[in-house]
Amino acid sequence: MLFALAFYFNFLLGGISGVFLSDVPADTTEHGSFFVMAHFHYTIMGGLIFAFFGGVYYWLPKMTGIKLNETWGKIHFWTMFIFFNSTFLPLFALGMLGMPRRVFEYARNLETLNDWVSISAFLLGFSILIFLINFVMSMLFWRERETGNPWRARSLEWQISTPPPPEDFKRVPVILSSPYDYGNPNALPVAELDPPPGVIGNAYAPASSGSAG
Repeated sequence: MLFALAFYFNFLLGGISGVFLSDVPADTTEHGSFFVMAHFHYTIMGGLIFAFFGGVYYWLPKMTGIKLNETWGKIHFWTMFIFFNSTFLPLFALGMLGMPRRVFEYARNLETLNDWVSISAFLLGFSILIFLINFVMSMLFWRERETGNPWRARSLEWQISTPPPPEDFKRVPVILSSPYDYGNPNALPVAELDPPPGVIGNAYAPASSGSAG
């Protein structure tokens, strides 16, 4: 959920900054500058990559039957979120101060900000290393097994065992909630259709204190 919320925050900044690049008078100054780099990375990395990691943490138990370590996952998120913004947020200022793209040296008056961005970029890369450590250790050594529905999710993929069997659904799946009632704990199933034992109870049971959101 943290990665999903960060996606909204980052993508919002990327979208708002794109409005300035669509305005001809503003784009006259910002085109070809670090402002464009900041806009691009907030849209692509801040949006796509953060959403990707959210999906990895959410669906990896379904694909493999093993959960990633939650503590390491939170460390990965906060280091990646902080150093991502520390890397690319200053690029907006650098672009507006006249820093062009694709040059091999910095103007003296912009050197401090550029050094800050360079250091932050290395730390951002370190945050990806934290994920790789978590992934390798969780898959090969810690191996926290998950066979059920760890997130108490009501979507269809969590109605079958984890990891899923080759034949997937043996009967018509149960639609546990409509899109508009998804966050309502008191919402009734849209259609029961003779659900397998335990499907509805597992989805509506409170989440355990140790599971990630």
